[in-house]
Amino acid sequence: MLPILFLALVIDLLFGEPPIYVHPVVYTGKISEKLIKPYKGYGYGIIIWLISVIPVEIAFSILPLYIPIIPVKLILLALFLKTTFSIKMLYNIVSKSRELDERARNLVQQIVRRDLSNADKGHIASAAIESLFESLVDGIISPLFWFLILGLPGAMLQRLANTMDSMVGYKTKELYKEGYFSAKVDTIMNYIPARITGLLMVIAGKLLGIKQSSNPFRFLKNTQIESINARYPICIASALLGVKLEKKEYYTVGEGKLPGKEEIEKSLKLFKLTLFLFLILLSIIYYSLYGLAFFSYPYGLVKFF
Repeated sequence: MLPILFLALVIDLLFGEPPIYVHPVVYTGKISEKLIKPYKGYGYGIIIWLISVIPVEIAFSILPLYIPIIPVKLILLALFLKTTFSIKMLYNIVSKSRELDERARNLVQQIVRRDLSNADKGHIASAAIESLFESLVDGIISPLFWFLILGLPGAMLQRLANTMDSMVGYKTKELYKEGYFSAKVDTIMNYIPARITGLLMVIAGKLLGIKQSSNPFRFLKNTQIESINARYPICIASALLGVKLEKKEYYTVGEGKLPGKEEIEKSLKLFKLTLFLFLILLSIIYYSLYGLAFFSYPYGLVKFF
């Protein structure tokens, strides 16, 4: 329901991340960490996904619905919905990295897998911008999209599926088969949100008066980015900012120079407006389907149909 969504957004923007003992991602991560075994097969990958995700899904998104005290229920639902996305933390990390100094290197390293220990300023800025928009998809817009479709259980499922992909979905010999299921579930759940995000980024760019130096769809067509979802926000960001975004030995997107402080500042404006447009769209659709009724919330589209 919209009141829960708005309360969750307020909690995020005012307080940021909650303590780890009330964060479902932490529990799924700890469970999967104990179960991961190199060179296991596809079947084992499904088993550890179910064991790591389902109990946490039930505890954090289904059991709270049965709390009889309405105010307590609403606060818990908002708090748990907040754990499925992170706006303030992501924005602050990228914002504080604008100076591209040693502090920026350490900050950006928190949100990327690649090693930045020897990266130059341009590649630190590139990593920050890439992660900003990739995380806009799988860390904010995607869970809220699934909140629209299936309520809190949908948002939580996306967040935990994304966690499993980050834990075991590596394309290495040791984890390829074991992580296959986790990677595919994450890809499926982010498929539509990635494309919605790309479209909204283009609209936001127009509203900000950004003159595209290149056609982002040309970059999409020719990109070396393996992820069919990550390529959308990264390629479009590259075109809108007029810079080259590069992950060494993996891909180069766009034309021109690597980004700097100015491009990071532009990317933050683009991030904010894209998210704002999505929240407006989400609110309109949600209100059209469910109104503001509290008790329509647990049923999602099931009740609508």
